[in-house]
Amino acid sequence: MMQTSEPSGGLNQIISEKQDVLDLLSREDILNVLEDFDFNWVDHSANQNSELYGLFVDNEWIEAPGTVSRIGTLVYSRLALQLKSVATGKPRSLGNYAATKKIRSGKNSVVFEGKHRILGSKVVLKLLRPGASDDIEASLRRISSDLGDEPDIIMPTDLFDVVVQDVLGNDVSTKCLVFPFIRGQTFSDFLLSEANHYNSHIAITFIDQVGTMLASLERLNAYHGDLHADNILVDQAEPTGLRFKLIDLSYDAVGSLSLELSKNRDLEFFKQHIWSILSAQKSFLPHVSLRKFIGTEFFDKISLILSDKIGTFEEAMRVFNGSAATVAFKAKRTEFLQRHFSVPKSFRLQRYEEFSDPSVASRLFVPFEELKEKIDEFGNVFVSGNRGSGKSTYLASLAFFPSVDKSSVDFRETFGIYFPCRQGEFKALGRSLAAENPNHSSNLLHLVILKVIRKTLELISEAIAWSKISGQTSYSGLLDYINRFIPKPGIVPIQRSLVSELDNIVTTVSRVELDCDRRLDCDDLGVPALLVSHDLIKFFEIVRSTFPALSVSKFHILYDDAGEPYVQAQVQRVINELMINSNPTYCVKLTAEKNTYCFETVGGKALENGHDYYEQDISYSLFIGSRTGGLKREKLEEYFRAIVNQRLEYFGYQSSDIREYLGDNKGGEQRLITYLAYGRRDAYYFGWPAVWNIADRIPRNLLELVSEIFAVGNIDADTLPKLVPIRDQDRAIKTISEKRLQSLSQISGSLTIAGKQVSLGRKLFDVTITIGSTFRTYLRADRQGRFNKNAPRIRQHLAIERNDLDHLDDEAELVLQKLVTFGVLDTSRNAVARDDGAKKPIYVLNRIYCPAFEIGYRRDDHLKLSRGKLEQLLLYPNLFLRSGTKKLRDSDPQRWNDQSDLFVSQVLGLDDE
Repeated sequence: MMQTSEPSGGLNQIISEKQDVLDLLSREDILNVLEDFDFNWVDHSANQNSELYGLFVDNEWIEAPGTVSRIGTLVYSRLALQLKSVATGKPRSLGNYAATKKIRSGKNSVVFEGKHRILGSKVVLKLLRPGASDDIEASLRRISSDLGDEPDIIMPTDLFDVVVQDVLGNDVSTKCLVFPFIRGQTFSDFLLSEANHYNSHIAITFIDQVGTMLASLERLNAYHGDLHADNILVDQAEPTGLRFKLIDLSYDAVGSLSLELSKNRDLEFFKQHIWSILSAQKSFLPHVSLRKFIGTEFFDKISLILSDKIGTFEEAMRVFNGSAATVAFKAKRTEFLQRHFSVPKSFRLQRYEEFSDPSVASRLFVPFEELKEKIDEFGNVFVSGNRGSGKSTYLASLAFFPSVDKSSVDFRETFGIYFPCRQGEFKALGRSLAAENPNHSSNLLHLVILKVIRKTLELISEAIAWSKISGQTSYSGLLDYINRFIPKPGIVPIQRSLVSELDNIVTTVSRVELDCDRRLDCDDLGVPALLVSHDLIKFFEIVRSTFPALSVSKFHILYDDAGEPYVQAQVQRVINELMINSNPTYCVKLTAEKNTYCFETVGGKALENGHDYYEQDISYSLFIGSRTGGLKREKLEEYFRAIVNQRLEYFGYQSSDIREYLGDNKGGEQRLITYLAYGRRDAYYFGWPAVWNIADRIPRNLLELVSEIFAVGNIDADTLPKLVPIRDQDRAIKTISEKRLQSLSQISGSLTIAGKQVSLGRKLFDVTITIGSTFRTYLRADRQGRFNKNAPRIRQHLAIERNDLDHLDDEAELVLQKLVTFGVLDTSRNAVARDDGAKKPIYVLNRIYCPAFEIGYRRDDHLKLSRGKLEQLLLYPNLFLRSGTKKLRDSDPQRWNDQSDLFVSQVLGLDDE
């Protein structure tokens, strides 16, 4: 967006360039020079032998010999006529009016405040200098009759002749224009008020109103003539919204300026004023781009209006009111979305945030009903679970998306306000705040609540556009409430033909939020009052009373991915302040990776699970167990099959049963473990049972595995149902497993181990390698003595169990927490130890890593470790691998390696496939 240059000058510039005129004004004998000129104000004659006459001839201000031109008359009046002295001392009578105070003095006129001598009403009197106009009376009569109804162009109500005296005492007849006295803030003062710049529609309103008025004058071949900032008044008290009024119309009273130059000056001033609005707003919100502030649609229009391509007001308003730029913008947006976010033909989209259309995510969501019922209930809920378990999707299923026709909940009962924290909205908050400073915590609470208010109003506004909620004729209650927290003058009203009243409120709240974010590190946010938790209850009550469709709604504030690093601990504590404010109006629900959320308030109160909130662990809910200890395997398999089958159906595959592509390799689990134990090359991971078990209760793993198998097997929506070869399935499954293992080393961050900084990702990778390798060593060792059909089946170690209850070293505990956070180990359940009967935590390896280590995915046994051994594993994994499995490796005779392939098939009856 370019800045326009200063409007070009007329006679002012001409005189300033005439050094001879300027020298004349500084002479002590100036009165003698004027007297010798002997100018006649009636017939404009002058003494041809005078010094001043020669100067006028040199500057071409003589119309005919002995007669001064109109421009020359204007120049002489500036030398000999002191109009500004009219109201000096006592009020001067001017016809039916009295001039009481000079407002300003210009080159072509002087403006006074006055009043009607009989009625006492205030007026504005404008005395024109002789020569300023050719025929001001005829000009005003023409535009007054042709202009029509333009109430915001303040036209004169009276015109009469006034006799004044020049510096030589001669009588001079000049014109006096009478304008109604209009109260209002000048445009220049309006720009200086910071609170006026929270509304991004001000520049748009200015263009619409002022541009329309000037275009009307242009169509009459007229102009304003003096469009500086003090000749534009701003009225914020109008019931119809913010109004800009043009005063001091100077058409045909601009002296030497030509018609074309006068029009161009109006356009230059107009562009400069637009730029002044945007510059002022940018200075008050320096971290927000103008494109974001006013929106791309109007940004493109305004950029074109300010360019040199626009030479008339007709062109400017055609751009502003036209749809060409809007259509082009929407076409670009549609093309971009289709190119980058088109509906895929595979299962590559796993994250909820990756769907550009929330209706698609809604249709693909297959909830586990028992779990969803608990999450949906009104109340504070923390949704936890392993990475990729669907935490975000469960939370987002409660969110209100006005564009979605079918939702899992009715927004009239459950109004979900969704914040995807992964997108960074909260990441920068609290970046330098001192937790000990109560002012900073109060500021942060204010901003968090303001975000909820803004998001709620945005959703309601969008719902009105989608005809889900009816708009209201009055938002007085909402305005009164919000104005308590908005700097004066509060919500600046905008005419509803440009923007609805609710949209105007939304944009203003949004800009105030941005400004509070900018001031967050300051002691003062610049608002009249700070919001507290109880204010949020009041806000939702006002929303209920304002919108009948929401009269019984309960509001669910949804924070997705609210753990670190997306939401810092200080912000989490503020969110917790909302959670402990028990009420029947709103509740808070959030998701976070394990060990990344601080359940503590600003005041240090620890939130209690079961009292202040309820934790719903997805991984725990989907745990397979015997009797009442967990789900039946068949039920979990049906649920995971439904997830995949739903996508097969949505993406138009030839079959909606995944088993027709992967096969139903029932009973292959033990065979795989045996083959792996003997190191057979044909130990293949394949079949639907293997895939959903390796996914380990995590939908993201499941979808990634199926997607890779389809890619390797060349399966798409047009492919007839067929089994993907087992070698291809095995290759695809191992590829995903290896990628997932290698990705651990790319995790950013560092840890301090024994006083040294080590890479977090590398440490997690080394520990995971050690755990998987240890389990593989145990599997190979367990094959000994299995050479008869009555021998117990080969058992797979897949979990670590504590054989004591001693606390771990702090450094080891941190590594263990990170393994849980990043989904390497699952701690969903505790187990009762068979040796001492004590219930102890178990740490189960994520089955997605099993193919990478060539181990089975069935958990038969636990690796029991003491505190010392577990700390060695976590802190010094290489040492653990060498010492912790030495006995097993020593007891694994080489003869079993040599003879295993010979015996395993004959004794156990396992044939090659």
